[in-house]
Amino acid sequence: MLIKKFSIIDYKNKEAASFSFTENINLIASKDNTMGKSSLLKSLYHTLGFQIKQFPSKWNIKDMFFQVEITINKVKYTISRQNNIFKINNTNNPLNEREFSDWLQKKLNINMELPNIRTQQLSSAYSSAIILPFYIDQDDSWDGIMYRRVSNAVGQYSNIPRTIFEYLFNLSNVEIQKLQNELNDYIDQQKKLKLSIDSLQRVIDKYEKEVQRVPSINKKALNKEIDYYLDLLNDYNNQVIKYKVKLINKKLILDEQKQELAELDELLKLNRKRIREIAVTCNYCHSHLTDEQSLTRFNLNNNEFEIIYLRDEVYQNITKLKIDIDKTHVDKQSLLNEVERIEKIISKSKKLLTIDEYVDAKAKTIAGKEMNDFIHKEIIDKEIMDTNIKETRKEIKDLKKEKKELNDKLKTVYFNELNKIKSIIFNLNVEELDFLSFKTIEGSGMDKNKKFLAYYLVYMRLIDEYGTYKIPFCMDSFIKNEISDESAKEMFGAIEQYLFKSNNQVFFSLVEQNKKHFEYINKYNIINVGPKILSNQNFDAVNKDIVK
Repeated sequence: MLIKKFSIIDYKNKEAASFSFTENINLIASKDNTMGKSSLLKSLYHTLGFQIKQFPSKWNIKDMFFQVEITINKVKYTISRQNNIFKINNTNNPLNEREFSDWLQKKLNINMELPNIRTQQLSSAYSSAIILPFYIDQDDSWDGIMYRRVSNAVGQYSNIPRTIFEYLFNLSNVEIQKLQNELNDYIDQQKKLKLSIDSLQRVIDKYEKEVQRVPSINKKALNKEIDYYLDLLNDYNNQVIKYKVKLINKKLILDEQKQELAELDELLKLNRKRIREIAVTCNYCHSHLTDEQSLTRFNLNNNEFEIIYLRDEVYQNITKLKIDIDKTHVDKQSLLNEVERIEKIISKSKKLLTIDEYVDAKAKTIAGKEMNDFIHKEIIDKEIMDTNIKETRKEIKDLKKEKKELNDKLKTVYFNELNKIKSIIFNLNVEELDFLSFKTIEGSGMDKNKKFLAYYLVYMRLIDEYGTYKIPFCMDSFIKNEISDESAKEMFGAIEQYLFKSNNQVFFSLVEQNKKHFEYINKYNIINVGPKILSNQNFDAVNKDIVK
């Protein structure tokens, strides 16, 4: 993803601003702190769907309209955001946060699923989780645990930020878990098929033995069975008649309710027409309404509410009647199906009274053959399951090996980069955190800031080289304490060596006096912001230029 242009419009105060960016390094600079840099960067990533934990005071985003032009895989998109409603230039309907997050994942060609902190069930991640590794906030990223407190939106997920970074680096166990679930399904199907094959084989073996003996037909018992089903059939037919009568009665009531609804609609039209006639009369004579006219209109309005209420009540009755009629049809059909089934049983039983006693043996022979054919099919299905189990187990084993090798590689690179950064930021103690171990960073003052900066820069280097997707990096000012020129030189030098040499677009904020610490300052796109980043003079031009 590349960010090309960003526009802000405050419709309440008739103020606006627009900013253009390069695809490399973009410095947001001001003469002093508290001059709009954070407002600009926070608003930019807010427009991309990131839930900012806190905006600067007096920066009321509820009164603002934001629009950003981006490219993803060289395709241009314009994203607009006002409060929690998003609009994409090539989509017809506005999107909520869930829908926008799904759109963003689709465009980035990713499918990040994260476990819920309580249920551990996987769900598609929101934009805040997707953007989190790329955004370093001035207010919330330089204390406590890295990436943890930047957005409240990621609190719903388990083991944050580790699970996000595992997906980003293709180390997530989610893919392995899905394969394991598939394997469990295959094993379950295999067991069922084996049980089916064994059961059928036992039945076939039993039939083969019984075919050797010719059974006789108990005609007395068969006649008794036929009489039983005839009585049952008679009972069901009586029930069918009752349902038919019930249907007729309900349809009559439905027709009456439909007629009443039509009459109420007509009465409502006449009532509204009468109200308009009173209003027209008064407007024509240009006089105040008389007490009688006012009371008439008041009563007509009251009648309208009563008619609407009664009409809605009738409409609900109609809806309920239709549901009852549909259910009655279903119940009637169930009875008819049962009648048909019993008739077939009776027909079949009557035939048994006249056919040869050897039919039973013949039937078992035929049934045995059919079961043999079915067993053959079940055996083929089981062989397919056996193959699926074998292949899935191998796939899980290979994937685990692949992820372990990648994890080991990234861990090695992580510690190598931490050692390298010590040659830029001196007296730096960064041995406390293992790779993907996000814990509280101890220390205070500038020493603590240096450690945070070193870890962030190393992770950005890893993301740039090994990340599965890319969003522009943003680092808001890291200077929260008094800083010496020597410390500033080290820290800004590390930023230039690590962050600014990435293959990704970068947004970085600083005050004017710190430009001197960058060796290649002339190569960067510098956007100067004043005490107030929005102005009335820009309102008409920006308002005209945005995509609506």
